[in-house]
Amino acid sequence: MKTLVLSALFAVATTASTFANVNTEARVDHVMGNELTDNAKRIEAFKSQVAFHQRNVEVLWYQYAQAAERIRNGRGNHGELERDKAYFISVYQADIDKNLRVEDSKRAIAEIEARYEQAHADREAYELKQLTVLQAQLKTELNKEAKGFERAKRKNAKLINAETQPLLQEVEQYFAQSIERAENLAVTINQHTIAAY
Repeated sequence: MKTLVLSALFAVATTASTFANVNTEARVDHVMGNELTDNAKRIEAFKSQVAFHQRNVEVLWYQYAQAAERIRNGRGNHGELERDKAYFISVYQADIDKNLRVEDSKRAIAEIEARYEQAHADREAYELKQLTVLQAQLKTELNKEAKGFERAKRKNAKLINAETQPLLQEVEQYFAQSIERAENLAVTINQHTIAAY
């Protein structure tokens, strides 16, 4: 009887041990699979964060371009000034062509040219001031995005691998070029405004 009980206990222990090993292996595989899945999910989330910051920079440049265009094409822009000037000069030029009030018309044309030269200078100063403020805002926002990108990179340093490294380098280069481009904008403001008319 003792043998039978011992054999039964041995069989139960062996069977339990076999099931325990199978379940442990299954659990290890399951946990390893989840860990890989979780790591892949974290990498994808990190890539999304990086893409989000890159997209924000693109949006900032688009908004800057739109705002600069509104400033340059707003009411009283150089084009409008030139059209008004041409109209008023043409009125007096018509009098000159008809030999009516020739001297008065010539004086009026000279005054118009002087007035519109001053109006262009005033408009240029206005645009320069507005664009300078706009550029300062752009630089501030670009720097915020760059800092946000750096925070995301530090936070996810464990996820930087062969898969994410090229993306990070590309985005870092994009940020550097964007900030450098924003720094160089101040040089081109005056040239663009003068070329506008």
